Amino acid sequence: MLMTTSYIYQDVETTLNDQAQVAANWYSDNFLLANKEKFQAMVIKNRGRDIPNMCFKVENEEIEQTKLLKLLGVNIDHQLSFSEHVKCISLKSSQKIGVLSRLKNLIPERAKLYLFKTSILPHLTYCSLVWHFIRSSDKRKLERLQEKGLRAVFTDNHSSLMKFF
Repeated sequence: MLMTTSYIYQDVETTLNDQAQVAANWYSDNFLLANKEKFQAMVIKNRGRDIPNMCFKVENEEIEQTKLLKLLGVNIDHQLSFSEHVKCISLKSSQKIGVLSRLKNLIPERAKLYLFKTSILPHLTYCSLVWHFIRSSDKRKLERLQEKGLRAVFTDNHSSLMKFF
């Protein structure tokens, strides 16, 4: 028997709704309240392939479908490109590098390196195994931020500082 993709999507939708009901029952059985306002659904799709609209429900309440989902501090989009995540961590890192640059003549090099390793580098490396396969342009953007941060630490605007790591 040959199944078309529409039947497969219907099976996926039914299975997910059934499992969501199992989870809701577990919450209820254990005297817990689920915050349904925070429930989100995302369908990850292949490039160029259309996916029919799916309706996900928990206790007969429809769950909002989104194209971007923040999970444990990582922004995941429906195409798994992680460009939005790179944009977010670039903004956070740039702000902190700016502060470090303003402090470059006021505090010792060792303290600046400590600040870089504790407040900037974690943003650039957090869950990097998840978003490791990003576009080369996004990867280069993060590398430039790291280089800029290291220049602020070592007050050197010309040489390559990668030898310190």
